[in-house]
Amino acid sequence: MITLSAFPVVHVTDLDEARLAIERTYLPHQLSVREPLERFDMRLNAVKVGALTAGHLSYGAPVRLTTVDASNFHVNIPLTGRCEQRCGSAEPVASDPGRAAVFMPGRPADLHWGPDCGQLCLMLDRTEVERELERQLCRPLGAPLEFAPAMDLTTPAARSWLDVLKLLESPQTHHPLLATHLQNMVIAGLLLTQPHNYRDQLDAPQRRAPAAIQKAVELISEAPERPWTPGILAAKVAVSVRTLQYGFKRSFDLSPMAYLREVRLDRVHADLRAGGTVAAVAARWGFFHHGRFAAAYRRKFGCLPSDTVSR
Repeated sequence: MITLSAFPVVHVTDLDEARLAIERTYLPHQLSVREPLERFDMRLNAVKVGALTAGHLSYGAPVRLTTVDASNFHVNIPLTGRCEQRCGSAEPVASDPGRAAVFMPGRPADLHWGPDCGQLCLMLDRTEVERELERQLCRPLGAPLEFAPAMDLTTPAARSWLDVLKLLESPQTHHPLLATHLQNMVIAGLLLTQPHNYRDQLDAPQRRAPAAIQKAVELISEAPERPWTPGILAAKVAVSVRTLQYGFKRSFDLSPMAYLREVRLDRVHADLRAGGTVAAVAARWGFFHHGRFAAAYRRKFGCLPSDTVSR
């Protein structure tokens, strides 16, 4: 469960203090307890990672929360309990740990929280989401981006996206390399997971582009320390993300990010042989999860990073 316990913001029993904390973190809203005799006990843990704000929020009582028109995209993911959530005039989403709600910019929201409901609440900057979609399409948008209001969290794609969100628990989320990479992974994952009005175009058959793939390989080799994402890399070589992925799969049987990880592991190996410490070298090349880093290193080199240092 993603509780963001490393990033406590507030724990209050006063309604006005709770409202103020949410306005500071997310947006203006109205908040009321639907059953006044219930004990109100609001907790918020939250972290800002670039253009992404993530918070674990619970009220400990049945509450109603209404907002004015939002400026950004929001995704509310129940981790416990239930919440009925409506965006604008769309049908309400009866959300639970298997079903999240997605909110569009420019529309009000109306949420009815159950007393035992705790949600991971994501706010994603509208400009960054649209910019990432333009990178994936390799062209400017026409119509505004429109997500389906309900997200099925039981699909393989959604489960993979939730695994990405678990990285928000890391106390190193403020490291510039991790923050930029994580922000872009969350946004790109949302675009590839949740149905929207551009999905057919993202899923269209892709052309071969060997010159663009070679240029992408050169960019990675020249600066593997950069916070590359498929969207940023595709934009640099003027192809869509799907074309980039197709080209790397055809040429290397790897995704662009898997290829980048292999290059970074080579740089780690060289730095460790030159006398660097494991923690410092891993962070320099963007490896922040020690267990996953050690496992990937062992698969590639047949030993642990510490073994390379000792040799």
